[in-house]
Amino acid sequence: MTAVLSTGPELILNASEGVLQIIVTENEKPLCVQEWHRPERATEILVPALREICASLNVRLPDFRRIACVRGPGSFTGIRLVLTTAAALRRAGRAQLAGLDYLQALACSAVIRRGLLYGIPLWAVTHAKRDLVHCRPFVAMGPVIPPAPARDAELCSPKEALRRMVEESETLRAPSGTRTETKAVCVCGSALARHASVFSVLEDIAEKFHSMPELVCPDSAALRLLARHGDYFPQDIEPLYIRPSDAAENLPGLAARQGMDADAAAAELERLLRANPASDV
Repeated sequence: MTAVLSTGPELILNASEGVLQIIVTENEKPLCVQEWHRPERATEILVPALREICASLNVRLPDFRRIACVRGPGSFTGIRLVLTTAAALRRAGRAQLAGLDYLQALACSAVIRRGLLYGIPLWAVTHAKRDLVHCRPFVAMGPVIPPAPARDAELCSPKEALRRMVEESETLRAPSGTRTETKAVCVCGSALARHASVFSVLEDIAEKFHSMPELVCPDSAALRLLARHGDYFPQDIEPLYIRPSDAAENLPGLAARQGMDADAAAAELERLLRANPASDV
């Protein structure tokens, strides 16, 4: 009898926007799926929840061989939480890490929910801050391959995102000659509800767009699919921040109140952000 090789326990973490998601799999089969809708308490929830999950599954934290983390774009605090936790687990055991894209996870969820065929365009649009959204277009690749990004994620106003969607809806489709069923472009993400006054126009052109305002959190099946196709390395994951942090934007005013030169403070912050850490701890 041929022995079945096990991947060992694998962990998937996401806290990019509103929900803390913890998924444990083995051989790509889910062993545990938890969702905590308490973003303000995610920091105090994550580690105790991991300990309880491991105890119930008879798994030690250092036993994880692969850890996939959603690295953004989204909440600075949520992204830092899962990436720091993954970095600590890597040092405690032998796990390799992979970074997942949050907008791709939403688009992948839309593909799975709608059963989208190859070549169908999608947009994931999430609230960033005030009058800004993260947006990224994708093309569906079928049910077992993650949707392909058409370009990098961008930060823009809701109106600009809507303009791009309308103008590019046809150019994102599969190349001519491919056999694909013509369907409306799917649009999902938190920006649809947070900026409803702008994106409600999609309902007036429903023959071209299918709006999914209810899809504001990736499905566990989508996260598992992305993790399956992830690139794993024995090194920490770099966060994907697109919008500037509030602290960086407010730095000139804060520096002035402390009697510091604003330009010098900005230069020192940039230096510290680019400096190599003093240790690997």
